[in-house]
Amino acid sequence: MVWLEPPLLLPIFFLASHVGAAVDLTLLADLRLTEPQRFFLTCVSGEAGAGRGSDAWGPPLLLEKDDRIVRTPRPWQPPHIARNGSSRVTVRGFSQPSDLVGVFSCVGGAGTRRTRVLYVHNSPGAHLLPDKVTHTVNKGDTAVLSARVRKEKQTDVIWKSNGSYFYTLDRHEAQDGQFLLQLPNVQPSSSGIYSATYLEASPLGSAFFRLIVRGCEAGRWGQDCTKECPGCLHGGVCHDQDGECVCPPGFTGTRCEQACREGRFGQSCQEQCPGTSGCRGLTFCLPDPYGCSCGSGWRGSQCQEACAPGRFGADCHLQCQCQNGGTCDRFSGCVCPSGWHGMHCEKSGLHDWDAGGASSKMKDSGGGLCGSCVSALTGPPG
Repeated sequence: MVWLEPPLLLPIFFLASHVGAAVDLTLLADLRLTEPQRFFLTCVSGEAGAGRGSDAWGPPLLLEKDDRIVRTPRPWQPPHIARNGSSRVTVRGFSQPSDLVGVFSCVGGAGTRRTRVLYVHNSPGAHLLPDKVTHTVNKGDTAVLSARVRKEKQTDVIWKSNGSYFYTLDRHEAQDGQFLLQLPNVQPSSSGIYSATYLEASPLGSAFFRLIVRGCEAGRWGQDCTKECPGCLHGGVCHDQDGECVCPPGFTGTRCEQACREGRFGQSCQEQCPGTSGCRGLTFCLPDPYGCSCGSGWRGSQCQEACAPGRFGADCHLQCQCQNGGTCDRFSGCVCPSGWHGMHCEKSGLHDWDAGGASSKMKDSGGGLCGSCVSALTGPPG
C-alpha cells in the first residue's frame, strides 16, 4: 500500500452529475451478460412527466459512451438504441468486447435539474479488477483503491488519474493479491476516473474505478458545510449541496427509512427489475454522490451472490442485529414479531404509524404503503 497526496485535477464537466434536488434517474447494467451482442445498458427516469412523450418532461434521455478518458477502438458498428417515451432508453447490440470497456453516462432532467449518472464498466477478463466500481468518500477522508490481480504479470503496475500518469507500484508491492493505492485527505478536486494497469499491457486489461468526493466533511452539507445532514439510513448518502439523502436501490423515504418490495427500485419503488431473477446480476448507478452498487440483497463482482445470513441491503453492506426474536430479511433488514418494532426490533408497543407518527412501512409492488407488512424500518430511532 502507498500513501500519496491526491492529485489536484482540473474539473472535467462530465464528472459533475447533480444540480438542485435529487433527480430520480438510474443507470442499469446486467453484469451477467459478458458477450457484446447480449450486453445492455438501460437508463430509467422516474421523474414526473416521464413516459408521456419526449416533450412532456423536456429533453429526452441521453445514454452514451464517453471516450475522453478511457479510450477504446471505435466500434465496428453502432449499437442499437431503443426508447420508451422519455422514461427509458436501452442500448444493446455492441459489436466487440472493447465496446463495453469504459465510461458510460445517462443524462436526464430539464433545466437546473439536468443530471448525469455515470457508470464505469470493466472487462471481466482484465488482468486487474477493481474491488468496487465507485468509491464515495467525504472531504478530508482517506480513499483506498484496491486492484485485485486476476491474471498476474511480472511487471510493475501503473496508476493513472483521469487518463494521466499518477504513480508506479513495484510488482512486489502486491498485498494478498491486491495492489492498493491510498489517498489521504482527499478533496473534491481528487474526484475522477482512476485506473491500474500492468506496465506494457493493453489498457483494456486495466482496473477502472470512479472516486467521488463529497464537498463537505462527514455529516455536513451546504456552501460552507455548516449544516447537519439528516442522518441517511440503510446506506443512503447525504448530498453536500442540498442535504438530501440519495437512497440506495431498494430503499426510499426522506432518510431512506423505507424498504421497497423485493425487485423494486426508484425513489417511489415504482420500477421493477427486468427478467425473472429480480435484481440479481444488475448494477445500479444513481446520481452523485451515491455512485454504483448491486441491488438490495445482492453482492459480488457480478452482483449474483446473495447476502450472507445477518447481512442485507445494497452490496450486503448492512448488518441486521435483530433483537427480541426478529429475523433478518436480506432485502429490507429486521422483520419483527408481533409487539415489537424498530430497526432492530428494539421497541415494544405500538408501531410508529399506529401511534399516529410518521410511517415508514415497506413499500408494496405498486409503490404504495403495505398496510399488512411487518417491517423493522420504522424511521428515526427514539
